[in-house]
Amino acid sequence: MTFNPFQDSPSDYILNHYAFDAVAFLRDYWQKKPCVIRQAFIDFQDPISADELAGLSMEPGVDSRVVSCNAGKWDLAHGPIDDFGKLGEKNWSLLVQAVNEHYPPAQELLRAFRFLPDWRIDDLMVSYSTEGGGVGPHLDQYDVFIVQGMGSRRWQVGEPGDFETHCPHPDLKQVPEFAPIIDEVLEPGDMIYIPAGFPHSGDTISEALNYSVGLRAPSQAELISALADHALEHDDLQLRFRDRVEVLLDDSKAALADREPWHLPAEIIADCRSLMAAALDNDALLHKVCAELFSKNPRPPLPEWPEQPYTPAALKYSCQRYDMLVKAVGVRMITTTVDSQLYAVVQGHWYTLDSDAEALFGLLSDMTDFAETLTILDYLKSDSARALLCGLLNEGLFILANDEP
Repeated sequence: MTFNPFQDSPSDYILNHYAFDAVAFLRDYWQKKPCVIRQAFIDFQDPISADELAGLSMEPGVDSRVVSCNAGKWDLAHGPIDDFGKLGEKNWSLLVQAVNEHYPPAQELLRAFRFLPDWRIDDLMVSYSTEGGGVGPHLDQYDVFIVQGMGSRRWQVGEPGDFETHCPHPDLKQVPEFAPIIDEVLEPGDMIYIPAGFPHSGDTISEALNYSVGLRAPSQAELISALADHALEHDDLQLRFRDRVEVLLDDSKAALADREPWHLPAEIIADCRSLMAAALDNDALLHKVCAELFSKNPRPPLPEWPEQPYTPAALKYSCQRYDMLVKAVGVRMITTTVDSQLYAVVQGHWYTLDSDAEALFGLLSDMTDFAETLTILDYLKSDSARALLCGLLNEGLFILANDEP
């Protein structure tokens, strides 16, 4: 049984197929050029209000900031934000990261972007801005979709180039003004796509909410770091450097006494490169490292471990004692195939899947915050399915709970 995430999981946020063709978009625009999609969402309703966003920014552990510009002077304050009254009525923006992880209803908006792989979607950043609010012209190193909620904003996007960044505030990077290739005002339900490396600027015309879907794009450094971390943890990649005698006996020197022991010859660098290349020439290891990296949220969820470990044999009984299965905030879940076997990888933990466990995985992956346990019971048909749920419960990534008043 193969689970279809687009089936039996209705969402209020569905891309307007008359305005947006995912196949044509991926073929013609994705990571190539920016575009504006008018009425990408018909009758768009904000999943969060400005007051709710402000309340969220006051909570500890929520990544938020206020950016303002008055008389040409930029300022940035990090949350928790405790006083909005002093900001005035114009020229400031509140930006809150990972709203989907702190406010489950906002998670629904991300479902519309599942024409891209789940692991590519980083988070939903929500901004509230007053008239004149913005963060100035800047570059992002990742692709982004920005959906216009209430209000309106003017967006300008320029051609990529070699821009020298400057910091009008220590925590705010900007680029110089640019010649726009897109200069459009977005109204509720409109959407703009901006590929990585394209300079852009958003200026608020009327009090606005914007929803930025950021795409995860690991760098070479992050991938190599993940490989190194995995190797150190598991004692992998232990092949060590060995000298080549012909390099030690350099024929360009008449005698060993004439050598320069402080000199690092180019041949040594070539040998180190070969040693590193050999580490990368291990497909099985790279598959494991990448799967674990992409299944982990860079903002790790806080696990809630059970007092006593759950067992597969008692799992159905345990589920019957509770009303709902709750998903920890920020859990990342992917599947991958190794040697013809399908696996689930959840926050770096591996689980073998059969068809029943795959169906259960699909249900769990599609959950926003909770599901009724009566629904879950229908999926616990095989040993693999029970082992999957047991593992996730014992890792504290899913929690059985009662819906107490």
